[in-house]
Amino acid sequence: MNICILTPRFPYPQFGGDALRINEIARHLKRRGHTLTLVSLSDDANPPVNQAKALYDKVYFVKRNKLMSLLVGAVNFLLGKPIQCGYYSSGAYRKLFRKVVQTEKPDLYVSHLLRMVPYLSELHLEDRSVIEMTDALSKTYLLSSNAKGVGLLKYVYLLEQRLIAKYELEVTRRFPKVVLVSQSDIDYLREKLPQESASLTLNSNGVGYIENISTAYDADKICFMGNMRSMQNQDAAIYLANEIFPLIKQKRPTAKFYIVGSLPPANIQALASDDIIITGFVDDLEGFLQDACLLVAPIRVAAGIQNKVLVGMGCGVPVVLTSLISHAIPELADGTNCFIRDGEQAFADACVKLMREPALRNDMGHKGYDMVVRHYSWEEKLKGYETL
Repeated sequence: MNICILTPRFPYPQFGGDALRINEIARHLKRRGHTLTLVSLSDDANPPVNQAKALYDKVYFVKRNKLMSLLVGAVNFLLGKPIQCGYYSSGAYRKLFRKVVQTEKPDLYVSHLLRMVPYLSELHLEDRSVIEMTDALSKTYLLSSNAKGVGLLKYVYLLEQRLIAKYELEVTRRFPKVVLVSQSDIDYLREKLPQESASLTLNSNGVGYIENISTAYDADKICFMGNMRSMQNQDAAIYLANEIFPLIKQKRPTAKFYIVGSLPPANIQALASDDIIITGFVDDLEGFLQDACLLVAPIRVAAGIQNKVLVGMGCGVPVVLTSLISHAIPELADGTNCFIRDGEQAFADACVKLMREPALRNDMGHKGYDMVVRHYSWEEKLKGYETL
């Protein structure tokens, strides 16, 4: 089949989990002999097209007009439509996509996230489309009131919640296949649409993993990783730096906290100190993580699977995470292959325990690694993705 993939951001450089997932989906489809056509919006006038062409057979893109994005996003809000669909609306992209449909004649379309769905609807392509919803965003946005120190993002999410909730259900009714990464998100949507939810499909995240894990590590190195453009990651990093890390320092004065992720905004850069290091994007993420004592995921606003948990485990690094994000990974076992903790003191105590007990740290790291190897290969998780 000739499969056309629509993305709201150019998927290279691979800064965050959203780009990682759509590229892994593309690799899965390519291994099955399908031809891939990428049609992408881009924030950059000169994205790395040659890098994308190593995976996609044909690559088309247009630069997004940021001023127009803000204007159409505001208009969408006034019309009761999702702000993000307006924000990623582009006349130039619309023209390009029509041309691709006419000239390439794709057999199947994949919309990466809900924000690209309007382009498919305008051309009445519903019956040949897979919607890569990934997460139930309305569920995430409901939790955004808990976020602190993230500026206007929280209020945009709160405004968007009602609009995106309505749109999620509309898309679920109209398209034959809507993909999410966690069963809990599917159950959440099915409660709202019990009679019309046959389109909802589970294709969870997978993860790559290093070939050999080492027992040698830096006992003072704590890592958090994520795309720092997202409110969820900003809130988690600020929460750990301000509320949890001081408790760790009381018992482990030599501890260092590394915030790893692309495009850290001013509120994250302001956290930097001798003991809190803001790395920005790192070329070799696995290489940077694998000598950490532990990876932390104190996420308070989220839906779906947090890929950072799987990435850490794939490096043989034990993970301390909140219960909110633990439910999406049923193989997690508190105290065995991870620590699941809520509350600042409990979370800090779990971190300190791993830092003080090398045998526990290495055993938990190995068990988490074994879980990933057994259950979270991309090949297994994406099986049948292109089947409507």
